Amino acid sequence: MTLPVSGPTAPATPATAPPVRARRWATAGVVILAMLVATAAWLPFLDRPLSADESGFLMLAQQWWPGHSLYGDLWVDRPPLLVWLFAAAGNLGPGGATATGFVAPGVKILGALASATSVGLAGVLASLVSPTRRGRIACVVLAAALLSSPLLAMPEVNGELLAVPFVLAGLVCLIVALRGSWGWRTAGLAVGAGAAGMAAALVKQNVLDVFVFAAVLVVVSFGHVPRLGRRVAAFAGGAITVLGAALAGAWAHGTSAAGLWDAVVTFRGQASEVINASASSATLLRGAELVAASVVSGVAVLLVVAVAAILTHRTRLAWPALALTAWEVFGIAAGGSYWLHYLTGIVPGLVLLVAIAPPRAGRALTRAVAYTVAVTLTVWTYRVASPPPPSPEAQVSTYLREHAHSSTDGVVVGFGHPEIVAASGQYSAYEYLWSLPVRVRDPELNRLHSVLAGPSAPRWVVVDGGSLDSWGLNADDAQQYLVRHYVERVNYDNWHVWERRGPEGTRR
Repeated sequence: MTLPVSGPTAPATPATAPPVRARRWATAGVVILAMLVATAAWLPFLDRPLSADESGFLMLAQQWWPGHSLYGDLWVDRPPLLVWLFAAAGNLGPGGATATGFVAPGVKILGALASATSVGLAGVLASLVSPTRRGRIACVVLAAALLSSPLLAMPEVNGELLAVPFVLAGLVCLIVALRGSWGWRTAGLAVGAGAAGMAAALVKQNVLDVFVFAAVLVVVSFGHVPRLGRRVAAFAGGAITVLGAALAGAWAHGTSAAGLWDAVVTFRGQASEVINASASSATLLRGAELVAASVVSGVAVLLVVAVAAILTHRTRLAWPALALTAWEVFGIAAGGSYWLHYLTGIVPGLVLLVAIAPPRAGRALTRAVAYTVAVTLTVWTYRVASPPPPSPEAQVSTYLREHAHSSTDGVVVGFGHPEIVAASGQYSAYEYLWSLPVRVRDPELNRLHSVLAGPSAPRWVVVDGGSLDSWGLNADDAQQYLVRHYVERVNYDNWHVWERRGPEGTRR
């Protein structure tokens, strides 16, 4: 099979060898510099409070042992590798509550490591497939700019960001594995590609990028690559091995394969139905914000320019790359809730499109990348210079910390906002830290009602608004129980803090 290869097509003569080496060293220097920049971009945010998702994932990871729910005593619709990565982040640095929220530098360090690794792998990928040095440098600079852009939710660490290095590693291994003759090295790379692809899906279940790319690449390679079946088998073996190891590790923590299937596959279909049937106007507003961010950040412009260039000058990698990017765009559109971090999922596809673009598109792509860099630098500088003020959520957490008798008081937040629970120092008495699982799995709030009325009822209930009622929910019974057995103590903005009445309202 003939795939695009960087560098000269003929053996270098003694007269030309030093300049070629110099160009390669120069490109390597750009990669290293871009990796350092991508790392440094996170440093000013190490002491910033964690977002809702970051707080929730970290809390869940730190209590994952056999319990009454999917992950210990808590539930989330995410695969186990994401949880393990956040468990590792919890060991990278101490965390604690502040006046602005819950701070855990280890989570941000994890984000910095993922960004730097992704930039380095983008450089390796570009060196394999880009026909020009300018294209290789553009890919590296683009990856560093997008992964440092607050318009793609940086410095928030989420599944998309942590999956990107696995996707890029899978693409690199797959492309090299389909070159040359069959042997142990080729087999190992094919296994590595499958393993990396499965790892990405075990971080975020919709990140099937490597499998999509591999499927189309195998089709266009049929008849051109010797022993293609063996390479495919090795790829599948790597994926199955990683999946088996993840399921075994999850089982050891009390999480069943059936429970994971329900969470990462079945739940997503149910969630889409609930969102389509009863989502509030906030979902549409976030969708508009996502579209605006894709344009302002340069993502949409780069996508249009790169696709147009590739369609007019197709190589054997064109269709696999276009299929990969189409899958990533579909993942953004089908996500339903339209958070900014969805855009991070398109970084591998954009990098690959820019890498394989024909030389004549170099000037247009360079300008688009330069625009992306300028926008990223502007927005990043503004974010660094404008630390967020204490939020109402942080004020609620401070009140709970100051009035708690112990960490066993327990709290329920209705609904979502795990950062309140994390910063309060309390445990969550309700297994659903996020609002969407409540609307899908407990729409009548029967489970919540049983928690409030149970022997381990939480001392505190924090409600967003005047009642527990919200879109997609029937809160009548739970709200009546709340009013009878709890008393409102204080409110911050739209957050209302309720405390259990009588002896149950003190330390249990």
